[in-house]
Amino acid sequence: MQAVKQRRVMTIVQKPGKKDFGEVGFHQQPHALYFVFPKTIMADANSKVIGITYDLVQEPQVKDPVSVEDLKKRPAKKSRLAAPPKKNKPAVKSFNVLVRREAVTETTFPVTARTKAEAKRKALETINTQPFETSKAILRTEVKHVG
Repeated sequence: MQAVKQRRVMTIVQKPGKKDFGEVGFHQQPHALYFVFPKTIMADANSKVIGITYDLVQEPQVKDPVSVEDLKKRPAKKSRLAAPPKKNKPAVKSFNVLVRREAVTETTFPVTARTKAEAKRKALETINTQPFETSKAILRTEVKHVG
């Protein structure tokens, strides 16, 4: 709630069959993602954000990861899949699932140039020399295909 009060939250609406768009603030609704930014979002609260680039979202580092040894120490849970399939249920199959993970960060900085095209080129050259800060990125994970 502190991030909401500081205007660091953006609601990304993902309605099936429509393009994604963002709204500044927390707006609870179905088909939505909530991005928390490290700094205040300086956009008008009623404005919509379009053209979202999910390729820049990064997943933050896990502070306390679970190791393989930790998993081995836990008692194994009984799985329903281990039992033979019942006559009414189909047999367990193997599927190839395509999952897309995307990371997004946005950076604003001044560029001196004669034209917008030159400013864009210089900005890309500058940003490509800087490290990609995963701690400040927004992560999106989605299943693209099950086959």
